[in-house]
Amino acid sequence: MKPTSFVPMVGEISAEDAGEIPGLGAVISHWTENGYSAEEWFRGLNDDWGTGGFAVRRGGEVQGFVVYAPPKNLASAARYPLGPIDEEAVLLAYVGGDTRTRRRLLVRMLRDLRQRGVGSVQAIASDHGMSNHVPTSFLLESGWQSLRRAPYRMSYYTLAHIDLKSAVEVGELARALVGRVKLPGIQSPVPGALARSAGEQRGR
Repeated sequence: MKPTSFVPMVGEISAEDAGEIPGLGAVISHWTENGYSAEEWFRGLNDDWGTGGFAVRRGGEVQGFVVYAPPKNLASAARYPLGPIDEEAVLLAYVGGDTRTRRRLLVRMLRDLRQRGVGSVQAIASDHGMSNHVPTSFLLESGWQSLRRAPYRMSYYTLAHIDLKSAVEVGELARALVGRVKLPGIQSPVPGALARSAGEQRGR
C-alpha cells in the first residue's frame, strides 16, 4: 500500500471529488443562485470550459481550495451593484485556507489561466470578510487592483482586477509571492493544517 503523503499537494478539482471538499458546496450554491450542486457545476464546467478549481490536500485532508470560471457560469455575480463584469475576463469566486495556502492557490490559478491565454481576472471581493467571498484585503495585498466599490446587503464589496496579458507582470507577481509559497512541482513541506480564514466564520 502506498504510504500517505504529508506534503501538501495541489490538484485539480474534479466532479467526482467535488462533493468531498468541505465548504465547496456552499460556495457553488452561493455563486450559482442555488442552481447547482458542486458535482453538477464542476462536471458541466470541466466539459464546456476546462479546469475551474484546485484544492490543496495534505495527508488526505483538504487545506484549502480555489474556484474560478467565466462570469456566465457564476450567475450571482450579476446581482452586485459594481457595474458590468468584463465578460472576457475570468471571475475568481473564492479562495480559502490559511494565508499561505491561499497564496499558493492564487499563484496556481494565475499560472493556469495565463497558460490558457486568459487576459485578465476579476473578483467580487468582500471588504468585511463575508463567507463565500475572497477578502478584499487579501487580493490587494497580492497585487490586485481595485476597480469599483459599492454597498450590497448591509456590507461592502470591491470589484478587483489583475491583468495577465503581460508575461512580465505575471512573473513579477509570482516572484512577489514565491518567498511565501512554493510553486507547483517544487516538493517542499508546507507546515500547518487547514485554518479557516476569518471570513469563513461569518454568515453572508
